[in-house]
Amino acid sequence: MKKIFFIHFYILFSSLTFAQLYLNSGGKIRIEGGTSANPVFVVLNSPPATPIVTNGTGNGIIMEAEFNRLQYNLGTASTAITVPYMSLTLESIPLTLAPTALGVGAGNIRFSAKVPPTRATGFDNFTYMPSDVTNMSALPNVTNNSAKTIDRFWIIDANAYTTKPTVNLTFTYIDAEHAVNGGNTITEVNLRAQRFNSSINDWGGYVEYLPTGTIDIGANTVSGVAVTPSNFFKSWTLNDNSIVLPIELINFDVNCINNQTTLKWCTSNETNNHYFTIEHSIDGNQFVDIGNLLGQGTTNSKHCYHFISPISNSGINYFRIKQTDYDGKISYSNIKTVSDCGKNNSQNAITNDGTKQVGLIINSETDGPIDFFVYNSLGQIIEVKQLTVTQGNNHLKLRLENVAEAMYYASVFKQGQLIISKKILITNLND
Repeated sequence: MKKIFFIHFYILFSSLTFAQLYLNSGGKIRIEGGTSANPVFVVLNSPPATPIVTNGTGNGIIMEAEFNRLQYNLGTASTAITVPYMSLTLESIPLTLAPTALGVGAGNIRFSAKVPPTRATGFDNFTYMPSDVTNMSALPNVTNNSAKTIDRFWIIDANAYTTKPTVNLTFTYIDAEHAVNGGNTITEVNLRAQRFNSSINDWGGYVEYLPTGTIDIGANTVSGVAVTPSNFFKSWTLNDNSIVLPIELINFDVNCINNQTTLKWCTSNETNNHYFTIEHSIDGNQFVDIGNLLGQGTTNSKHCYHFISPISNSGINYFRIKQTDYDGKISYSNIKTVSDCGKNNSQNAITNDGTKQVGLIINSETDGPIDFFVYNSLGQIIEVKQLTVTQGNNHLKLRLENVAEAMYYASVFKQGQLIISKKILITNLND
């Protein structure tokens, strides 16, 4: 028989089971006293269509420590769950979990939270991480991203399933938990939901899972957080996504195909992605732009990109992809190499004996102009010359005017395509 539980006051639970909870105006449940060895549960067994009924205002369940839990024995039901979270200071912050594909097995969902002992100084999430969270790291090279993270962890543990359900989450947050609080630097409009992948000890901001959802700063919600079974890990927070790379790169490969250096990369989703810049280097340190491709803006679909490099240098050539979003933020792929590709163009060469004199050997298929660029070690263009070549082999000489004794990078372009690039060292300014 279904039980209806009326509550109008604070009550501390250790372990009780209900089919449905009814919280009337002002009704509050406080769950406390749990430890990792002896967690405390309030269990809803075989929940009906509305597992918790709230009537009026001021209702909620206070469970601000990891091992004080509310458990829904959801199983294979499609019941949407709204957990009436309430903070220790009685702010209402409900969380909604709506299954979009059923789980397999007699599983349950366990809800709890983890917050700092004192909110006013609680910006450093590293000091109160849930038991499965090992770091607060973020890309690029941020060892503790607490300043960009709201001062709360939500724990949503799909437990004892053969296959976890696919769900959609809506978080409600508290303004005071993203305020400065001793060190936060969060821009509220950038808040998105993110989970910790405990199987690889990573928040997964770059490789597989970007912060996600749609924020409504008027309602203090992040909604539309789609969670697949493979990404249904238990510890969640809200993160300022301005520090996260705006693309999710699946792969980046460089291969020599038919004597051409071919670059290919794919993204599984993109956020505000304006364009890609393909960069080349002959030493793996100083890179030169050799082309651009437009991105897809914002998309959740997979997209793949191809680029054929005109580079024909012998030896090892280094490539990377620079990504630029609409706000001007940039990020880089890993560096890939290819060796001795494009041997059919091996007649192209840039020669230099340490003086200001430079020789060019250009094998051209057509008559026309070529552009010669010299870059300094910062990648700045310091000299440009336009020359003319004819069909066939061309032997050209030119003199540099704006150089000091230093290392430079020389590149030749024809019709906007790079045909050769080489490092040159100037050691004698007198010749």
